[in-house]
Amino acid sequence: MAHIKYVYGIIRNNDRHNFVPFEEKILKKVHLIPFRDIACVVRDYPKNSFDLKEREEVARFLISHQKTVETIMTKYSIIPLKFGTFLEDSHEVVKLLEEGYSEFKEGLIKFQGKIELDVVASWNDLNTVIRKIAGQEKSIRDFSEGVSKKRQKDTFQDRINIGSMIKQVLDKKRNELQKKMLEFLTNRVKLEDQKKHGLMDDSMILNCAFLLNKDREKEFDLALGELNDCFNEEIKFKCIGPLPLNSFATYEVKKSDILEIERAMRVLGLGSEFNAFNVKSTYRELVRKKHPDKFPNDLDAQKQFQEIHSACELLLKHSGIERKSFDRGKSKYAYAVNLLDAGLYQ
Repeated sequence: MAHIKYVYGIIRNNDRHNFVPFEEKILKKVHLIPFRDIACVVRDYPKNSFDLKEREEVARFLISHQKTVETIMTKYSIIPLKFGTFLEDSHEVVKLLEEGYSEFKEGLIKFQGKIELDVVASWNDLNTVIRKIAGQEKSIRDFSEGVSKKRQKDTFQDRINIGSMIKQVLDKKRNELQKKMLEFLTNRVKLEDQKKHGLMDDSMILNCAFLLNKDREKEFDLALGELNDCFNEEIKFKCIGPLPLNSFATYEVKKSDILEIERAMRVLGLGSEFNAFNVKSTYRELVRKKHPDKFPNDLDAQKQFQEIHSACELLLKHSGIERKSFDRGKSKYAYAVNLLDAGLYQ
């Protein structure tokens, strides 16, 4: 049966000689494919393993992915790749490492010795908070008293309005608490970065990932304990981690056909090599000459301009400071590597 290479992340290649199978069953087949001083952490899977149709199947693979990366990070510094990254074979893995080398190397240096801690803060009893708002806010109290004098069947829209008024106050209170919590933690602990995530429900006040040096984990725990004491039993805090750097250092790999890249190079007239500078400068020159505003009734000109725009976008994905050229004899594909803002699950 044909197999593919599922890629978990990137580690330093000097860990290769010490990289040993883990005791956990899920990790026994994990191995490294090196290039220069970096390496991909991979596992072989049958090709049809990722023809996932059911949500439960996707969830199982996601949990397996996360557990694998978390276990590896107990022994090695790893920058994760986006969930669901797989390549055809070892040659394609090496090709990825070669084309993404500068980005991966920069990430390994930048995030060496860093951990992610995720903090969620929620009201213990949202209903009590809402009742307090309804009783303490004069505008809501006065409006509610007026509604209470009406017949029940005539108050439907009024009750909706009361709910909206309470939500506005609740949102304002949540924003003030978020600011207070983040300022408290920032003043107590040296943080490298922080990234707020979406709130899952109305009871949640804060959902934030923090990037810090691993030797500051205890310091962070103490600060979070102090913050918890400040709010008594009104708010509960939950800290998850240390985690892989999903919110800060997850890389996405996009694969493009070499033939498409070569066609884009011809559209821009770039010859056999390109980099970000000459792609942008050539694009600007062509825009001045070929912009559809100069040919308002020419459909071919509009189509040609769209081709120029698409060619520029494709080549910029695959260009860096150094000049790039592609050899069809070595690979069918080229790989673009980007650092995700939203992390693993985007």
